[in-house]
Amino acid sequence: RGRGAYFKARYAGRGGRGGGNAGTEKQQQLSIAESSSSSTSTWAHLSQALDSVDGQQYGSYKRLQNRRFEHKSPDFTLSINHVQTDAYAPPSKISVRMDWETTCFPTEYAASDIRQIALADYLSRAAAVCIRSKHMDRSVGSGNSGWSGPKGGVFSINAPAQEVLPRTSALVLPDGDKSLEMRFTVSLPARGRTVLGGEAKSILCNNLPELVERTMLYSSHLAKELNTHIHCVEDQAYMRSQLEAKGLVAFVGNGSILPRASGASARSMTGKHVVPFKSPPELEVVLKRKHDSEVRGMGIPKGITLLTGGGYHGKSTLLEALQLGIYNYIPGDGRELVVTNPNAAKVRAEDGRSVTGTDITAFIKNLPAKRNTDTFTTDDASGSTSMAANIQEALELGAGVIMVDEDTSATNLLVRDERMQSLIKNEPITPLVSKVRALYDQHGVSTIIVVGGLGDWLDVADNVIGMDSYAPRMLTAEAKALSKKFPRKVVQDKNYGTLPDRNVGFPAAILHDKPPVARRKDFITVFADRALQDPSQNEAGIDISGVEQLVECGQTRTIAHSIRSLAHVKDAEGVHLKTALSGIEAEVALEKAMPEKLPGGDLVAVRRFELGAAVNRIRGLESRAARAEGAQTGEGPKKKARIDH
Repeated sequence: RGRGAYFKARYAGRGGRGGGNAGTEKQQQLSIAESSSSSTSTWAHLSQALDSVDGQQYGSYKRLQNRRFEHKSPDFTLSINHVQTDAYAPPSKISVRMDWETTCFPTEYAASDIRQIALADYLSRAAAVCIRSKHMDRSVGSGNSGWSGPKGGVFSINAPAQEVLPRTSALVLPDGDKSLEMRFTVSLPARGRTVLGGEAKSILCNNLPELVERTMLYSSHLAKELNTHIHCVEDQAYMRSQLEAKGLVAFVGNGSILPRASGASARSMTGKHVVPFKSPPELEVVLKRKHDSEVRGMGIPKGITLLTGGGYHGKSTLLEALQLGIYNYIPGDGRELVVTNPNAAKVRAEDGRSVTGTDITAFIKNLPAKRNTDTFTTDDASGSTSMAANIQEALELGAGVIMVDEDTSATNLLVRDERMQSLIKNEPITPLVSKVRALYDQHGVSTIIVVGGLGDWLDVADNVIGMDSYAPRMLTAEAKALSKKFPRKVVQDKNYGTLPDRNVGFPAAILHDKPPVARRKDFITVFADRALQDPSQNEAGIDISGVEQLVECGQTRTIAHSIRSLAHVKDAEGVHLKTALSGIEAEVALEKAMPEKLPGGDLVAVRRFELGAAVNRIRGLESRAARAEGAQTGEGPKKKARIDH
């Protein structure tokens, strides 16, 4: 098979939360053989089944696995997709499917991917609210009853945050049987290892139908509120689609509320002191909306844009809004009118990250001991080498905009003033300030950078926006005048340099019996045999805390699942990185509804840039340059890949 071969290998239920192992898979296969997995039973049969396992050992719950039960009025089908092994294991997975006609949702809600995404998001939120209000998220035990006391019974859905993203918690399925599906988890209740069948019956037979009725029926929702939600999301996608034709990389609508409530909350800041955004007249443009009036706001043109201003005046807050403008937001978030080029990548320095085979010669050459930088590899990158690698890896995957904040960057990779040039003759680093013009002229990649104390950047900026008490001002003319008044020797390279184009191979740990698992947004645990002998190795994995454009743990779970799929490819030349990630992104992209066959209800869409960032941080990754026909162009082989279902 050639590079980027289709992913054939599949691994049953091991892609969901909590992972799995070989023993678990054998138990699941046995339970499937013992049950009528293809049959659909009545709701009364579910009640009887739970009565029959009451008081038995916990494994008796396995009789329910892969069973389907039909409920009447409202009509829906419950599928019990996975049953946990014991009360302490990751929760069981269930799904509910209802015919589209039964839901009574208007057909136009399923007319496009973006509407399906918005509706699924709205229903996931509604389900989460219902679960909380009905106290279905509480354990049957008191919480202090010990091992032998009652436990479990917690019902949950992978609820969204501020962003509206494609997710597997709710799926609008307009083709085929035309239905709506929602996916939940439930920790089946027990006392010690003894089944509490009565409590399980209360959860599944009584509470679940009420949840379905309050969530999956159009009549249970306020039509105006639902319309507003869908139209708001559709308007944002439509605004983003206009950027390219207008020569813009980003847009911030007047009236936007950019600051967040706190470092621990993504909700908008409130209070009299909050300053709504207002564009400077020189940059004001107009974007159209499908369902509302046109919007005026600040358009950031292609090229090199400098965001500056005094400390605490809002420049980093503006950049943070721009870097997350790749996402759509719920009504009332404050950032509904902020849209950014969907291929924008935020980069930073990451001391200590792993780098494998990345060409960083555009920035760093002639290291001591003749260390190679066209296939740079290290387990402990410095600030400058890590940032150079981050830029190059984003460009390898097709980034159209690079975003940088001085506060989180390696200063020696941003600028090198005339005095230091004179003092240090053999400096191996060429700073970004000397490369951004060639990057734009040769590759069409724009740069947005926050700078507070590096005046050399004034010489290369096309636009300078100053933040003054949270209000943007156009300072380009003043900046150009100062550059003439206080001239600096800022070297501008005419040639940007080479871009990476690699094939990668994965370490054996990725194909361990227990697949990679993401329990939090910023880390993917990778299991290895050595962890069994040395517990200190148990948290070996992929640190993605420096990947700032990830917003949900569900995205990290999708990354973990995708990495496992990539690792199954058997090819002597490895996986062509850009082609493979583009193939996966085609199925889990931000603008497309999630595929029905993806496992579980806890996966969330993610871009190839965040997928690639995780792959590039795998310790033990193997890398080699792609063949000549794909090298330097970033095109690589033409075959696409897909994520395992």
